[in-house]
Amino acid sequence: MTVESVAAQLRPLRARIDAQLANRHTWPTKDEELAADLDRYDRRLLKVAAMLGVETPVVRRQEESLLTDDERALLEERLVAAGLDVRADEAIAEP
Repeated sequence: MTVESVAAQLRPLRARIDAQLANRHTWPTKDEELAADLDRYDRRLLKVAAMLGVETPVVRRQEESLLTDDERALLEERLVAAGLDVRADEAIAEP
């Protein structure tokens, strides 16, 4: 698995999470869908951070989410500094 392949999984997940958060409509499984997407996103975010040698926040395995919103944003910023923008259409560079 390469940095690019993990980044290619992260980008659509990030877009889906943003769309879910922006959607004001409700449906019976909305919260569960968002939680599942956040879990997949966090796991891949932590994976790519490890691949790039980027420091990650302490993972709280017993909590609802592995990362808080603030920790997730911080890790995304650290990845940008390392050359990977998961919100961009394409990665900047693979080290």
